[in-house]
Amino acid sequence: MERIAHTLDEADLPAKEAPPRQGTRLSGPDEVGRGSTDPGRPPRTWPEAADGLIERGTKPPGLVMLSHPRDFATLQQTGTARSHPLLVVRVLRTDLEVTRFGLATSRKLGGAVVRNRLRRRLREALRALAPSFQPGWDVLIIARPALVTATHEELTGTVARLLRRGGVLEGPQTA
Repeated sequence: MERIAHTLDEADLPAKEAPPRQGTRLSGPDEVGRGSTDPGRPPRTWPEAADGLIERGTKPPGLVMLSHPRDFATLQQTGTARSHPLLVVRVLRTDLEVTRFGLATSRKLGGAVVRNRLRRRLREALRALAPSFQPGWDVLIIARPALVTATHEELTGTVARLLRRGGVLEGPQTA
């Protein structure tokens, strides 16, 4: 076997480990951010947390999302549809104690960025309506292309109207 000639950027380095230098100290994983260990130096002061911006211990209501394909198929086959130019809502009464949601965004709406943005906007509209949900429903929201350019108010109003018509939201049902 022929040896390849060394180029100027290569170097022969010994395989043994370099001896440790005196005076070097690495902090342990539990010491990160503690500051100096010098006893003459005062401890570092940290800024106080902003108070009043968020309520401690409160969390926005969570949504229970449909995840199994059979649940989506059941909704498509036996669910009651309510439609609007922006979206279609299919609802199905269940015996569960929660209301579950599924979101359908087809490629007709646009690329992945557009579809993901629509799903985020729909989830946000659902979170705003969450305190009014009646328990025991499965809901499938199918986005239509006009939803891409709709404002937040149009989106939230349409979702609320269709969910109320389907019986998922509290309040008077309108035709």
